[in-house]
Amino acid sequence: MPLFLSSLRPVRLPGAWLLVASLVVLAGAGCAARQPAATWRPSAAVEHQLFGRSPPVPADAMTATVVRVIDGDTLLARPPGRPTVRVRLIGVDTPETVKQNTPVACFGTVASAYAKQLLTGLTIRAAYEPGGQTDRYGRDLWDVWLPDGRLLAGLLVADGLGRAYPYEPQVRFAALLARLQAEAKSGGRGLWGSPCRGGSFSTPDRAWDPP
Repeated sequence: MPLFLSSLRPVRLPGAWLLVASLVVLAGAGCAARQPAATWRPSAAVEHQLFGRSPPVPADAMTATVVRVIDGDTLLARPPGRPTVRVRLIGVDTPETVKQNTPVACFGTVASAYAKQLLTGLTIRAAYEPGGQTDRYGRDLWDVWLPDGRLLAGLLVADGLGRAYPYEPQVRFAALLARLQAEAKSGGRGLWGSPCRGGSFSTPDRAWDPP
């Protein structure tokens, strides 16, 4: 049983990963041949290690409820007393699934299904980083922690569901995410393994060279 399901979603266990299978099948004939098998599962061992490697939740972190997951790195969330905001996770980039006039990228449906199963309706902790609270599209830029204290971006990168994507000035956890990506690559996890082999993105990786 995947760790994230056992700890956060006990009521959704029956058939939970049928959602992944369905989304992979519905990805479309044009990209179906490049989608991973519907039997993909997150690694419980990899996910468990994030308990000891995730940075602590900041004392000033806000609480918010996830209203809807758009794709693996974008969601709608509602902080207490505020309208629903569109959120872009800091430091991680998952394969495209909803970008207009863009094919569904390899492993995109799996990353999106994982995020939806994990996050929809969940109460999370979130924090901004210095350098600005929104991106050029008006999305709030958040670091997000799960209720068990794990950094969401770290979980996605460690499982190979997305790539580390440092974008200054919000680079507080860029070094950690770079290390997690290197481990995911060497282990052939997720989009770094077959059939994607890291070819899930149309833009080049963003290397992180700390000052």
